[in-house]
Amino acid sequence: GTAGITFFEWNASFAGMSVADKWTQAFFNAACPRTAGFSSVDLAGLGVQTLLLYLILMWIGGGSQSTAGGIKVNAFAVVVLNLVAVLRGTERVEVFGRELRELSHDSIRRSNATVVMSFGVLFVSVFIISILEPGLSLLAITFECVSAISTVGSSLNATPLLGSDSKLLVALLMFVGRVGLITLMLGIIKQKKHTKYQYPSGQIIIN
Repeated sequence: GTAGITFFEWNASFAGMSVADKWTQAFFNAACPRTAGFSSVDLAGLGVQTLLLYLILMWIGGGSQSTAGGIKVNAFAVVVLNLVAVLRGTERVEVFGRELRELSHDSIRRSNATVVMSFGVLFVSVFIISILEPGLSLLAITFECVSAISTVGSSLNATPLLGSDSKLLVALLMFVGRVGLITLMLGIIKQKKHTKYQYPSGQIIIN
């Protein structure tokens, strides 16, 4: 994050700063998307590439045992490692020459579910707010929604422009992000009782 922000903003929003200040600003603005919500520069003045990088950092968030938001680094790492295993055609999840034996099948399922639900909730939220607020750009709306569900608190100065309905939706996203998607769904959806029978397995053609 620090290297990316430095590269894209070196002669843009960081223009006129000393080299030390540029790296300090980049590091600060790469750490804040985790959950801090602070900003040392006007985020609306950043380039599109930097804002996209900011979105990714907010969406991933911090560690599972931290107070940071996002889907969490742990879940993102598990999904990426599982993707690498699928692309390599192996049934074992491996990293740095070692097999992650302690990585249970349930952990992989929950991580994939978290990512899919996160994308689903964000898509629906952005879609609804784009209808309610036709005057705002799609980037500003997306930034607002990702910031809310990741409990970051950053904005492209679009929050005051939102209507009451949009603000309620953003507040709901904050609640969902703080409680956690999986935890919230487990509390809402009725859990299926454990059965002693098992259906026959089947293969679905993928791609």
